[in-house]
Amino acid sequence: MAKLCIALDTNLQQAKDLVRSLRGYPLLFKVGYKLFICHHRAITDYIKEEGFELFLDLKLHDIPNTVKEGVLSAKELGADYLTIHISAGKSALRSAVEVKGKLKLLGVTLLTSLDDEDIQDIGFCRDREGQVFHLTELALKEGFDGIVCSGKELSYLKEKASKPFIAVVPGVRLEGDPVEDQKRVVSLEEALSAGADIIVMGRSILRAENPVKRVEEILLKL
Repeated sequence: MAKLCIALDTNLQQAKDLVRSLRGYPLLFKVGYKLFICHHRAITDYIKEEGFELFLDLKLHDIPNTVKEGVLSAKELGADYLTIHISAGKSALRSAVEVKGKLKLLGVTLLTSLDDEDIQDIGFCRDREGQVFHLTELALKEGFDGIVCSGKELSYLKEKASKPFIAVVPGVRLEGDPVEDQKRVVSLEEALSAGADIIVMGRSILRAENPVKRVEEILLKL
């Protein structure tokens, strides 16, 4: 059964209210730049105290020692999952794995806000699936626990990857939801069919008239 991860891309009070209202539900909460930069432990400690897993979405991308120190800091916060850009390179990935302990490291392949034209602009020589597969294999060979990718590439990765991995799929939309700044989006059903282990959803829940009811509806489909 896939897990539902709620992206808390909102203000501190709304985030804490939502976490509290969902106490006891089988969820994990993702904290990204919006909350982490301003509020740090005020939200990460709160999530842990309420009994949820903490998904720290910082997408580390730096020199090996800096990435290593970031992993150590994430462990101090009690994070259960941490994202790192695979394009930081083999040495940075290896440094992260050396100190991760029980922390699950998730390698970011290509952001779901990028389409084929964007990928060409960046200068990648491989096609989209080939690039995502290459990055996935790099991360898995260095000991990463999972991969963050669009549901559009996941079936291919599940079939071709050299070892099993935790598949994290962002950019998931419910019927009628606006796509906005995302480009390689999939429906909930498509993500599950492709083999997603963790479904990341934010705006579909945060903007719902009744977020708790929306979460309950989604959980019934997992």
